[in-house]
Amino acid sequence: MDKIKEILSTIVDYYNKIHDIPVLYALIIAVLLPFVIIAVGYFIELIQESLILGLSMMLAPKAATAIVNYAFFPGVMIHEMAHAFLAVITGAEITEVALFKHVDDSLGHVNFRNRGNIVLVALQNIFTSSAPMFVGAVVVYGCFYWIHILGSGMLWLKIILGYVGVSMFFHMTMSKADIKVYMKGIPLFIVILFIVALPLRLFGVI
Repeated sequence: MDKIKEILSTIVDYYNKIHDIPVLYALIIAVLLPFVIIAVGYFIELIQESLILGLSMMLAPKAATAIVNYAFFPGVMIHEMAHAFLAVITGAEITEVALFKHVDDSLGHVNFRNRGNIVLVALQNIFTSSAPMFVGAVVVYGCFYWIHILGSGMLWLKIILGYVGVSMFFHMTMSKADIKVYMKGIPLFIVILFIVALPLRLFGVI
């Protein structure tokens, strides 16, 4: 236990030293944040796979996968709508939307064309590709938040909200195709993050 405290104390000391150097702190934030988003996605995917594995112990593996893919189809549709919404918000042109269409390993897709200057293109690639994670987090939290505060006489609504929340959880991570698009925007996104993070650190906001 003392060893853990010592390690934590060392980490805090290093953090404080880095925090006192605004340029270095802003640079580390800018470089790490885009990859933290990917790491969080992989962590959520591990939880998803663990749940599917548990379901596979009770059912055939193909049946478990089919349940996640088809019984929870609302999550797929929200996933694709999140892509489409952020594409429009960031100024990209949507060329095709398939809310639920099983082709190879894909259950749906949104194709878009970049528009605008180099900064807008980077933001389109970053936010459109990662949209299901952010929108999904809001949907999952919102569903279970309302389940918590709803009265006992609203069982039917709780069931619907629970179903939507679970469906979204199983389909909120980025696909391999999403990550490829996301990676295209990372270099310039790091520069943008640094430009934003540095004044925030200098003025003590972060």
